[in-house]
Amino acid sequence: MAVPKSPFTIVRDFLSPLLCEQFCDKIGFTEPDVDAKTNKPLRMLKFDDDIQTIIYSKLINLMPAIEKYYDFEYRGTERMMVKWYTEGVIPITSCENSTYLKKKWIRSRDRDFTGIVFLSDYQENENFDSDYEVYGGKLEFPQHKFGVNPERGTLILFPSVPHFINATANIHAGELYQVRFHIAAKEPYLYNPENFPGDYRSWFAGL
Repeated sequence: MAVPKSPFTIVRDFLSPLLCEQFCDKIGFTEPDVDAKTNKPLRMLKFDDDIQTIIYSKLINLMPAIEKYYDFEYRGTERMMVKWYTEGVIPITSCENSTYLKKKWIRSRDRDFTGIVFLSDYQENENFDSDYEVYGGKLEFPQHKFGVNPERGTLILFPSVPHFINATANIHAGELYQVRFHIAAKEPYLYNPENFPGDYRSWFAGL
């Protein structure tokens, strides 16, 4: 029985574990900024041209297959952001390309697909390496009632539309590094749920 087509593309070993560790070391976050009102730590962002160049070169090699899978024409990629989450960062739920106004979603950003590359590994057992492992930090999709634990070197790609509102869950221990980027199509991508029947249980049945 064929596995239903998934709106998510997952590429394991997109980056090697060694490269992920090098990226984490290169970014060099030490102390998070804090919210002035709550005194809670904030998610931190940084751009790095070398990291972007390496990820972009690997992404472009995959692009013909991605275009074919989602049936669109590639136009460009936004500058890539390295995001750092520590214990206590409050999760922020976001839609990547739209704003909710007057009870409807309005496209407000030129984004058609979102990619996330995990640089940290989920770990909840003993022998925890706080430099490269994290307990928590699941990438959650509330509408679809599932989430993905960080897996170092894995790329997850999905449409940037309001069907895929997402948030990064609380960090309980360690730190989470991830690279997030956005792809623009030549024509706005119109997501049709009928092209992706089922749910996460069937979408990921083959993994």
